Amino acid sequence: MADQLALSLRAWPSDDTSTESLSYLIARINEQRGSFRSVTEASLEDDIRAANVGEEDHLPDDYDASQESQDANAKGEELAIAREDMIKRVGEAYNTCSQALDLVSLLLTSHTPKVAEATVSPYVKQTVSFGSLGAEIMQHTNEAGSQQTSEDLVGLGWRMRSLTRSADSILTSATRLEQEMERESTYWQQILEIKEAGWPVSRLPGDRQTLGVRFGFAEGMDPESCSLFLLRLKIWSAAHAEFRDRGLVALRRDADGNVELDHGQRWRGEKRIRVRVVKDGRVLAEPPTRSTGDNKTLSQRLLRARNSLFDEELYHELSREGRNLVSHSVRCIGPSICVPYDADSQIEISLVDVALEEPLDVSCEDSSIPSAIAITLRLLLSHAHRQNLHRRTQPPPPITDTPIARPVYSLLRPILEIIQHQSARKTVEAEFTALNLALSSADLLFTAEETSSSLYLNRAIDDFPTDPSTARTFINRLIRPHHSQITLSLPKSTTLMLDINTSVFPPIFGTSFQLTATSSAPGSAVAEMPHVMPFPTIEALRKHIWYVTSLDIVAALQAMPPASSWTQTSRYQAELQRKIVASEPKDRVSVSLDSEGLAVSWVCSGTTGSRVWRSDSRAEEGVSSLVDVMNEQFG
Repeated sequence: MADQLALSLRAWPSDDTSTESLSYLIARINEQRGSFRSVTEASLEDDIRAANVGEEDHLPDDYDASQESQDANAKGEELAIAREDMIKRVGEAYNTCSQALDLVSLLLTSHTPKVAEATVSPYVKQTVSFGSLGAEIMQHTNEAGSQQTSEDLVGLGWRMRSLTRSADSILTSATRLEQEMERESTYWQQILEIKEAGWPVSRLPGDRQTLGVRFGFAEGMDPESCSLFLLRLKIWSAAHAEFRDRGLVALRRDADGNVELDHGQRWRGEKRIRVRVVKDGRVLAEPPTRSTGDNKTLSQRLLRARNSLFDEELYHELSREGRNLVSHSVRCIGPSICVPYDADSQIEISLVDVALEEPLDVSCEDSSIPSAIAITLRLLLSHAHRQNLHRRTQPPPPITDTPIARPVYSLLRPILEIIQHQSARKTVEAEFTALNLALSSADLLFTAEETSSSLYLNRAIDDFPTDPSTARTFINRLIRPHHSQITLSLPKSTTLMLDINTSVFPPIFGTSFQLTATSSAPGSAVAEMPHVMPFPTIEALRKHIWYVTSLDIVAALQAMPPASSWTQTSRYQAELQRKIVASEPKDRVSVSLDSEGLAVSWVCSGTTGSRVWRSDSRAEEGVSSLVDVMNEQFG
């Protein structure tokens, strides 16, 4: 028994000396003494006695205590490894046996469930139902050849099916690729068409993978790029940021490959400027509604989008300018801008949606005036864009702390000038026509010739330039003060030259009249008058022309044979007198002009009389001329 090696199945103790548990002590005793069987009371007393008397000094010379301790540690480690391996193998064997027992027991539950139930593990009882596993004996067949043939046929069928699916997938991919190529060809063909048409195509700034086209007007909608000092102008940049950004749209591809314009969320439909002449809420004149067309080509859609954006900017600038023209009776009422046209009508400018625009009323009159105004406004905005380009080429002003206000375009002012000038000309021409009819009915010579004139709204369409070379000249005629000149030839020797000037810009602010009188008679009253006389109102001008014409008629009568013996009472009075008999009163003839026509009154031998030639006297039968009346009364 003493020669046998006793093995312990416990783990090798750790080197932690602070642990004083019973298991630790038992393991330590087994390590030092071998087994409890060899440890007796006598052996322990011998060890104590030997330690006391110093028996340890009698150990052999070659005794090495550290070597003995290392051997003991190595032996303990080998035993621990062997023990762990043995426990692992025993556990695997136990697990295999348990699974085999569970399998056999489940098979037996189909035949003898009560007997097999005693050998089934608790885990299998909870997870698997009894009788769910069965077994039967299969008869061995010797048909290996036919089975192999069937398997080959099945494999061939599967391979053919897989090849068919692959072919169909390839054909579908080829068809889809062909359709995609057609869509791409259509897309790039349309891109090439608008590129060749002159539309700038580039990548979008925020999305470098998407193409875009710019159809906006850079000079009118990108003032921030004029110079660095304009970056501080918040009002300028805010007013044009929307128009600038909307001038660049993405070119998307639709399902058919056609190019689709992606205007973004700020697109509110196609707009246009509508100009109408309105009187008491009734439309008198309006240009015909612009046809939307089919817009089949991309260039047509881009052109319509550009025109819509241009009209939106035009209406924005008109609204800004209209608020500064209240003194000229311009009103911004709701969505419309109202400009006075004549005494009882006005011009209404509004921005309308093309899709929601109402059809034109067939009862409207001639549409030349609103059409001319609409085209003129667009030309003036284009001129403002060119002025922006000119400012960009000039050196910027010095940077100051004072913000620079954004200038207001002069778009309505030229229209107001034309309307006011046209109204003044119509009034003057009406006066001259009535005067001519009255003098003609009296058989007196009177002519009115227009030697210089400005634009008429109803004739402006014919004057619009058809080529860019004459556009600048036409714009200069629009923005400069309007001037007209009319030459009047009176019956005797007086020539009147009337200059009509109209401007709504400083320092005139309205219409002024300037009359230049020229007389061939050196001593006449007309010759002694100021050569050039300005008149602030047309009423003052009218009275002065009547007065000068009356003096000239008196001079003409004095030169005629019936009145050659007459003398003028005063150089500044339109009156003739003569004295035949000293004891009798003088004969007198007085000439006057007013709104009723030409009036001649006389005193002959104490008898008074008068005659009036109105503008419609020529239509009467038996109307005598002024010479006939003089011969009849004083002949």
